[in-house]
Amino acid sequence: MIERPWRCFWAVPLPQILRASLADAVAELRSDPAADADWRWSDPAGWHVTLAFLGGVAGDSVPRLLAAVSAAVRDETSFAMTTGGLGGFPSGRRARVLWYGVADPDRRLRSLAARVAAASGIVEAGPFHAHVTLARSRDRRGAPTPTAPAGGMPDGSVEVDRVTLFRSHLGRGPARYEALGDAPLMTAVPAAPVPAR
Repeated sequence: MIERPWRCFWAVPLPQILRASLADAVAELRSDPAADADWRWSDPAGWHVTLAFLGGVAGDSVPRLLAAVSAAVRDETSFAMTTGGLGGFPSGRRARVLWYGVADPDRRLRSLAARVAAASGIVEAGPFHAHVTLARSRDRRGAPTPTAPAGGMPDGSVEVDRVTLFRSHLGRGPARYEALGDAPLMTAVPAAPVPAR
């Protein structure tokens, strides 16, 4: 029997503390019955920042992918990215995807995504927009973007010290993501203190 291809992607997972505070904000968004009905909400356990979507890959190619991407990112120094805000694609007023924002002012995350895509054999990657997908519209034409909770969306930080290869399991309800392995980045070495004179 021929095994079906695995639906895989590379991503940076969210830390647990940020995931918990973001889950509280999303629960407040969902307390509006209209907003809850307009959107198919993703599972907080699977929240991540996608770097490269691979599509269908053979299960036996996973070790090769992990080795190739590990070699491509091992000289990249770990870094932190800030998060916050609420928006939507393609429009902030009516959207098909509802997102939580990720700042990438110096384009380090974009550069990392390009490295990961190239090492994975992706010839033409689409435009990169760092974000966490919170929900997808039930209507293909999009839905009104909900108003952020009274307290706003949480501000946070994500330490990018590795990229993780995930496999999507689709079925009823939100997709479930299985981590297949990590490609670690080089640990940033703190600057040595300047001795007092």
